[in-house]
Amino acid sequence: MNPDNNPVDNPVDDVRAARVALARLALSGDAGVDLDRLVAEHGPVGALAQLCGHSRPGHCDVGSLRRAAVREAASAEARVVIPEDAQWPSALADHTGTPTPHPSGAPLCLWVRGEPALSTAVHRAVAVVGSRAATEYGVYVAGQLGHDLTVAGWTVAVTSGYGVAAAALRGALAAGGTPVAVLPAGIDRLYPSGNANLLDQVAAHGLLVSPWPPGTHPTRDRFAATGRLLATLAAGTVLVEAAPRSGALGVLAYTITLGRPAMVVPGPVTSAVSAGAHLALREHRQARLVRDAADVLAELAQAAAE
Repeated sequence: MNPDNNPVDNPVDDVRAARVALARLALSGDAGVDLDRLVAEHGPVGALAQLCGHSRPGHCDVGSLRRAAVREAASAEARVVIPEDAQWPSALADHTGTPTPHPSGAPLCLWVRGEPALSTAVHRAVAVVGSRAATEYGVYVAGQLGHDLTVAGWTVAVTSGYGVAAAALRGALAAGGTPVAVLPAGIDRLYPSGNANLLDQVAAHGLLVSPWPPGTHPTRDRFAATGRLLATLAAGTVLVEAAPRSGALGVLAYTITLGRPAMVVPGPVTSAVSAGAHLALREHRQARLVRDAADVLAELAQAAAE
């Protein structure tokens, strides 16, 4: 158990419990207010007290919430990381808000499973995204990227889907890396279930991360919000295979709005699974064509030097 989550008298633990409770309210839509504003004005504990005072008297005992948050995280073999913790990623420092589909939203807290400190794991992270129905070509390219970026000292970060994401994870694990998988569901739900063994390996060597409270099921909006969180955590994003309506294109587009390197691996012009990738190269002047990890590293180095 992370010492930050030790259920002793600690003001930070009160803040942690309040953030967990607020995350659940945000998820359910029960808050009925602008949580961004409320937290900014009153802090997490004060914001929760404001909400409870208006509509939920008797349900906001911070001590009880703190103990419940610890039990819930422990049952999922996870810990709760909050902005007040030293291991909160610096990439999220300028992003406040709630884990909602709103483009500017960032999580009130993150549930994390695995040993490395979150800030350390994502300090030099590259997001690899793409088709869940990847071709043999896409699986090969993603796996090679995962392996070679890891060997070069970078963390490979993905969402937890099939296809490109899974191949990148396998490549990173084969290279002895500490990959990061961001889940579109609660930390206790290894999604998709067909990747459960792979995600267990990620938790054993790297990190599983979720902005959603335990028990949360994936939805279309949560997939999109998870992709934006992935882009925010990473120094840049590489797209490997995407059909014209692929959700991975949204991750690439959000990376561009963040002003970070957005990179695309081309595929055969005859492949429908690469049509979206080629479209991204045509429509986004910021998107850069890359062939391999060496090209990715060159783009990252150039961005860091600017």
